[in-house]
Amino acid sequence: MRSSQLFHIFSALTKKEIRELRKWLLSPSHNQRDDVYQLFEYLSQHLGDENGKQLTKERLFAKIFPKEAFDDARLRQTMHFLQTAIEEYFFYIKIKEEPFRETITLVNVYQERKLDKLYEKAIKKLEEEYEAFPFKDDEHLEKGYLIVKEKSNRINEKSRATKLHYQEMSDSLENTFIARKIKLACVMLSHQRVYKTEYDLGLIDALMEYVRNKKELLEIPIIKVYYHLYNLFRYPDEETHYFEVKQALEDYTHLFKPAERSDLYLIAINYCIGKMNTGVQKFQREVFEMYKKGIEFHFLIINGVVNQLDFRNIVTIGTTLKEFDWVSNFIEKYQGFLALEYRENFVQFSLAKLHFERGDYDQAQRLLIQFDIDDVLINLSAKSMLIKIYYEEGEINTLESLLESLRTYINRKKSITYHKIIYNNLIRFTKKLVRLPPRNKALKERLRKQIEEANPLPERKWLLEQLDKL
Repeated sequence: MRSSQLFHIFSALTKKEIRELRKWLLSPSHNQRDDVYQLFEYLSQHLGDENGKQLTKERLFAKIFPKEAFDDARLRQTMHFLQTAIEEYFFYIKIKEEPFRETITLVNVYQERKLDKLYEKAIKKLEEEYEAFPFKDDEHLEKGYLIVKEKSNRINEKSRATKLHYQEMSDSLENTFIARKIKLACVMLSHQRVYKTEYDLGLIDALMEYVRNKKELLEIPIIKVYYHLYNLFRYPDEETHYFEVKQALEDYTHLFKPAERSDLYLIAINYCIGKMNTGVQKFQREVFEMYKKGIEFHFLIINGVVNQLDFRNIVTIGTTLKEFDWVSNFIEKYQGFLALEYRENFVQFSLAKLHFERGDYDQAQRLLIQFDIDDVLINLSAKSMLIKIYYEEGEINTLESLLESLRTYINRKKSITYHKIIYNNLIRFTKKLVRLPPRNKALKERLRKQIEEANPLPERKWLLEQLDKL
């Protein structure tokens, strides 16, 4: 029984859904079999049976058919009917959750049955729902197409001599396709970058050229955002596309659903972080402002939770920009939005970072030495702070030991290829700083050139500052 589809479906039901399903199965419109209802009741009562004794097929059959000998085929038939009834309930609640789908189904029914007045009333309601729909995304474009299609079918049925909505229908379908194709291409490029795979993007290049030449398409918010986002993926050095995305998010944020809005902000933020890591300093302020808005307007708070890595990045970039008061308030105000299993460690790390950037090395070091977390990137960031503290405090032996342990640590980690380069660069240049003869100008300038040209190197500014102090 536990391996059956019915059991898996039943296990996913909430208490509210079980109550609703009970009413559903008691209605003759949805179920007329007493054995199906009896099976439902038995499962709802014994679903939590951990040892499974109450959920054997024999016990189920005996409960439903108490006076009959066990018949596996008959039990499977009852299970099938119950599963079908539950699936019909799922279809019903899904339709009820989306008024547009419910109304357009009614439009179809009234059209087929020649109920003209009811059809006109339903199509008017459909158009009102379409206009009132708050999000102007690809789903909204598709709804526009479906409305025009229904109206054209109606006119075509009434009189073939009447001018039809073919152009409007074609435009609506085209806009829907373009939006979804470019959006999917962005998702594929993002996945391709992370998982080092290759996708065939099909006709996307021709489509992008078509959009570029048909300027009115870029007046449609979702097409404009994803058009520039795609170009951002393909041509990361063309920064103008980032600023187009940023402006589009400013103008059209309210037109996207919360999950999509969060994704768009995170993609823009990750682009800024990538530019920062290659030494483009102006993107520090860009990423901070994007994070700041994303948090303050709850675009980056998903289901009441702030991602722990976003929390860390906000603190890191904010303190780097000397926005100490804002960061302090952020830690205090938003630490409660961290998932409980991350809260203590990430708050401790954030406070250490705040003390460090303020120059309170004793307090920062005290927090960092106590720090214990499995997260690789947080550990690397904590060790990076300790490197700076030991160097600036002149604790050279402790620094040398830390650099060697850090090298061993990152070489053991196979999943951090990009960050391995970053921290190997930090280790290499810190060692060169320690060993640089203080009065050798030629070696000093050679090291400066190496630091300026190395990529990725987020700690470039700190390394150059220490070089200037020699």
